[in-house]
Amino acid sequence: MKKILLIFLAALWLVPGVAMAHSTLEVAVPAKDATVQASPEKIELTFNTKIEKLSNFKLLNAAGEQIQTGETDVDGATMSGGVPEPLASGVYTVKWTIIGADGHSVEGEYAFTVDAPEPSVEPSPTVTPEASAEADGAEPSPTPSAEATADAGEPAEEENGAAGGETQGTNYAPAIVIGVIIVAAALVLFLRRRKP
Repeated sequence: MKKILLIFLAALWLVPGVAMAHSTLEVAVPAKDATVQASPEKIELTFNTKIEKLSNFKLLNAAGEQIQTGETDVDGATMSGGVPEPLASGVYTVKWTIIGADGHSVEGEYAFTVDAPEPSVEPSPTVTPEASAEADGAEPSPTPSAEATADAGEPAEEENGAAGGETQGTNYAPAIVIGVIIVAAALVLFLRRRKP
């Protein structure tokens, strides 16, 4: 009976020691149940004891899909890994598996939320030829309308016609004047001859 009691007391003394030897998560970045306003650049987990290099973690989205993370780095009691792509708004779960200082494998998980503002997309302004010319420092050249083009053609035709008319008048006027002079001279000579 005495031997059983000693074994029982020894077990009670050893069990807390074994329990205390298991590694537990102490600090997480992002923190457990935290809401962050920007996508984290890395996940960092710090435990209460040194952990082995074989320790690792996974990052899952709300649908349970694994999100790609950088290579896991273990340094003493801290394990970390980069997040190469920005995380969209939503709930994410970090599932970790570590090999503690006592050689036992310990698993755990926690969640955090990303509540990043959506990027605002502004419509790009339409650049008109006038605006482009003004930006270059040159005055925009007005685009002639069809009516303006038609009206511009009419005076040219009228001017051509007028010029043609003047040319024709100039050609016939001397001949008419000379003809009148000849007829007048002939009439004068004819009248003179008839006189006795």
